[in-house]
Amino acid sequence: MKQFLLCIFALMLTFGCNDQKKQVETLQKKQVETLQKETEDLHDVAMKDMAEMNRVARQIKEFMISASMTPEQSATYTETLTTIGNAENDMMAWMANYKAPTDMPAAEAIKYLENQKNLLEQNHLAIQAATELGKKLLPE
Repeated sequence: MKQFLLCIFALMLTFGCNDQKKQVETLQKKQVETLQKETEDLHDVAMKDMAEMNRVARQIKEFMISASMTPEQSATYTETLTTIGNAENDMMAWMANYKAPTDMPAAEAIKYLENQKNLLEQNHLAIQAATELGKKLLPE
């Protein structure tokens, strides 16, 4: 009788663990999907903001040409254009290096996506800051 109860207990424990493992895997898969969508949505917003940043850069360049500035007068404008260029280059590098984690185990994919989203958030902030910096230099 003890052996029978022990077998029943072992079977219940085995099936219970399998169900729990499946639940964890399902949750991780959903987390991967959510993080991937959030990262892709953030990328789309950052690209729109980058287009605005590039418009500001063109306006700065046009203003510098029309204002006939000396090198000393144009230093702040040139620095701002460099900041804009760096933000754009960082976005291009991120896009070149980003790969959707389709072949990764869920736990690795979660870490990867969290890191990529963080990098993209930082880049997006740099794009927004460069845009605002550029807008302040433009005549009204």
